[in-house]
Amino acid sequence: MTDDLSSDQIEIILEFVQESQDMIEQLEPTIIELGQKADQETINAVFRLFHSMKGSAGFLEFNHITTVAHAAESLLDLVRSGKMVLQADHVGLLCECCDFTKEALEQVSEHFNDEPMAGQAELLAERLHQAMAEPETAAVASSPAAAEETVVEPSEAGVASTEEFMLEITSEMVERFVQEAEELLDGAEQGLLEWEKDPGNLEPLGSIFRNIHSFKGNSGFFGYACLERLSHQLENVLDVIKTGGAFAVDNPFEVLLTAVDALKEGLSNLGAQGKGLIEELELHLAALKALPAPRLGEVLVERGMVQAEDVEEALASQKKPLGDVLVGLGKVSPEQVSEALKTQSEVRRPVTAPQKKASRPVASKRQDIRVDLEKLDNLINLIGELVIAENMLIHNPDLEGLELESFGKAAQQMGKLVRELQEMAMIIRMVPVSGLFRRMIRLVHDLSVKSGKKVDLKLIGEETEVDKTVIETITDPLVHILRNSMDHGLEPPEERRAAGKSETGTIRLSACHEEGEVWITLEDDGRGLNREKIVAKAIKNGLIEGDGSDLPDKMVYNLIFQPGFSTAEKITDISGRGVGMDVVKQNLEKIKGKVNVSSVPGKGTTIKLRIPLTLAIIDGMLVRVGDSKCIVPILAIKEAFRPQPEAITITPDNEELVRVREHFFPVVRLHELLSAEPDHHDLVDGILVVLEYQGRSVCLLVDEILGQQQTVIKGLSEYIGNVRGCSGCTILGNGDVCLIIDVGNLVENR
Repeated sequence: MTDDLSSDQIEIILEFVQESQDMIEQLEPTIIELGQKADQETINAVFRLFHSMKGSAGFLEFNHITTVAHAAESLLDLVRSGKMVLQADHVGLLCECCDFTKEALEQVSEHFNDEPMAGQAELLAERLHQAMAEPETAAVASSPAAAEETVVEPSEAGVASTEEFMLEITSEMVERFVQEAEELLDGAEQGLLEWEKDPGNLEPLGSIFRNIHSFKGNSGFFGYACLERLSHQLENVLDVIKTGGAFAVDNPFEVLLTAVDALKEGLSNLGAQGKGLIEELELHLAALKALPAPRLGEVLVERGMVQAEDVEEALASQKKPLGDVLVGLGKVSPEQVSEALKTQSEVRRPVTAPQKKASRPVASKRQDIRVDLEKLDNLINLIGELVIAENMLIHNPDLEGLELESFGKAAQQMGKLVRELQEMAMIIRMVPVSGLFRRMIRLVHDLSVKSGKKVDLKLIGEETEVDKTVIETITDPLVHILRNSMDHGLEPPEERRAAGKSETGTIRLSACHEEGEVWITLEDDGRGLNREKIVAKAIKNGLIEGDGSDLPDKMVYNLIFQPGFSTAEKITDISGRGVGMDVVKQNLEKIKGKVNVSSVPGKGTTIKLRIPLTLAIIDGMLVRVGDSKCIVPILAIKEAFRPQPEAITITPDNEELVRVREHFFPVVRLHELLSAEPDHHDLVDGILVVLEYQGRSVCLLVDEILGQQQTVIKGLSEYIGNVRGCSGCTILGNGDVCLIIDVGNLVENR
């Protein structure tokens, strides 16, 4: 198939796939809202999604995507026009349309056609048409044919249909729309300028038409009525020429380029927090409508030489020029065709493009480029190496004992620039969690339908940004946690009523920045974890000794992350497939993240994912014990001091505690972790660094604090495996390898 396509055609298809996938991701949650609140705005939003997709797929001749989108659009049009009552089953069907389209888009991106989807498309379209013919449908829409006749195309609907469209548009969505729209209009403008140089060469026409078509579809999707109307009229003109028509003016390019300028003006208005309004819109539309010369069929009908039905019949069977077909059918004579062709070629209409306004203020616009993620990864790695090189330069042993004032100032300035460069590179990779969170809306809806449980999903902190690679890593864990919460956590409606709760359960999915990390928290108000079941399963699996009564709740709840651990009494397609939650822990460990569980019986469960804000570079404190050195993350350090003898307490089981004001903290001897020989064994001779993690603290005993520096995190070799208390390593200025302390691991193992 790819052998028959040019590189331009392949690029257009892949752009269609990306745009369609983005549409579904943004509006799939809106479809779910229909089941909860079927207001006119929401219905219009979903209608526009399928309408835009139908147009784009039809243009590229992806007939099966077009078929399903058209059937879904027809159903929604009946609902929004009041001829049909929306049912819960209809929402499910629309969700199935999204699933079908996702699968079809995968086929298109792989094989550049949607032919493998023919059977599914036919079945799904049939089910949609059956839904339209159910009793809730008014008589006018009782058949699929009638339903299709109710669909209003943009050329007929004009501004009325788009003014009804009321989708909640985020600033991020607008920025992306403006960025793509500018690219499309620039491409159309360049194509028009190339075409103007050689009007007889129609090769540039294809790319111009595709750019304007995509711009129109995007504008309609976002509900920007003026942009959609003008681009639609411009598309109509181009389509006439593309299908063999002619211009009615000698130089149509002034009008076409002016129309493109007007679209750019609307974009500037949009970038300035406007609504994409275009001044003198009606004049632009009139100028464009006057460009095409009347077609042969129109001239013949206008002169009464042939009926409109005859022209349509001829066009339907057309394999040669229209005039020859009509002559062959005996509808007109060759002389009449020649006369009509002469009239068609002689028509010239005076067309005046709206005058440009030289003094129009133009809003400042964003300048964006698309960058491959691999290039950003390489940039991060290079900056990491730059940080190492900076440390090797500034902390070079050859400089010890030298008074170098100018060098010190230059090194300080260099360090500042390197830090700013590192922060900027990390910001470039950050994306909001909103896309990930909104995908969960569909998941919860489907699970709710399957389980018969009612649930209200609340999303909090969607604007929180994390590294793009982190989003990809935590998607599966989050899905797994949500499935378990729906299956094990939330009770059926009757059980909730019996417990004095609302029959609708609540799940809160939130994100925030805390302690240099991103915390993603999922809370439910269900039955909570069953300690007795978990302990019984753990005893059966040999994970604990005794009856487990002496184990704290936290330790018991963390057992659910053991491989193969599941308390499900029966296997379902929601969760409880015997996999357990170990997949969550494994994925988080890949990015040095952690998961914590807390639960109150009868009240609910909270699962918190703690993810490093940056996976590449941290600020660290270099400490020494004996001949060994370690890096301690600055964010975990509360204070450092040399303890007094009266502050030290030894418990009966020989645990060392140090009193820090009103609290006693356990002591961790760093030399024992590293199997190193310290300068001093007595606590009073060393330095205690107080480290905090999740409200708990320990005191790390070291011989010396050497100073602060930026630290590039390097993963430990798979050959070495996980090292207790260490999260990775780095390279010091003198070339030595230095371990990085994992504060969370130290605290949790006390």
